[in-house]
Amino acid sequence: MSDRTDELSTRSLRALIVLEEVVSHSTPVTAFTIGKKVDLPKQTLHRILTTLTAAGFLQKEIDSVSYTPGPRLKSLSVGILSSGTGREVRMAILNNLARDLGETCNLAIPSDDGMVYLERVETHWPLRVELPIGSTVPFHCTASGKLYLSSLSASKVKRMVKSLHLAQNTPNTKTDPQALLDDIKRIRVQGFAEDDQEFIHGMLAVAVPVLNTEGKMMSSLAVHGPSARLTMEVARGHIDRLRQAAADLAAVVCDDPDDELLD
Repeated sequence: MSDRTDELSTRSLRALIVLEEVVSHSTPVTAFTIGKKVDLPKQTLHRILTTLTAAGFLQKEIDSVSYTPGPRLKSLSVGILSSGTGREVRMAILNNLARDLGETCNLAIPSDDGMVYLERVETHWPLRVELPIGSTVPFHCTASGKLYLSSLSASKVKRMVKSLHLAQNTPNTKTDPQALLDDIKRIRVQGFAEDDQEFIHGMLAVAVPVLNTEGKMMSSLAVHGPSARLTMEVARGHIDRLRQAAADLAAVVCDDPDDELLD
């Protein structure tokens, strides 16, 4: 390997180490904090942060000194999750769930603009709402979106609700900030969220969280269907089965890497 190739490899590895440190934090992180964890000279770290920000892998917060994952890194993470080695197990869990419930089931993760569908298994019924993988749906009027909002701290969710455009998608959409905050409080207590024709007229949904080992929400798991076939009472009756599947999905993501294969 030439000296030039060695240099490029080293630069790439340093950039990955910096990205790894940024995504390990659930809140914006400063260069000073990153520098305490990564063994890099200050000038080198500054150059890497500037390059990653300019390329869209990181973005600066409003304070101009903190960094969070940028749009390209978030897009990359969705692709990695969608094509990871555990995807076949994840899809088997989703397929079994959709078959048991008889309705469309999906996994969604938060992005800047809303919840992004990571995985989706359609119902066999011809009457259904089709939203392909990669679709982004609003926070304020979907079961998955409101579930995510409920996972945030009280102060953060208030700021977020205040900044959201609460579009009136249907007559049932909550466009009053306080009404939405009251709904989020209920969701936080009951541990699941509902969409009673708030996003699309004639569609119902319920969602439960997929939690990591620390009890933090990684994604939402939801079932939805047309109101002509799925009542909210029936949808709520699926909560226990959804929670079972969510626990199975969490086990796939948080599986022990040292776990031995079966003989």
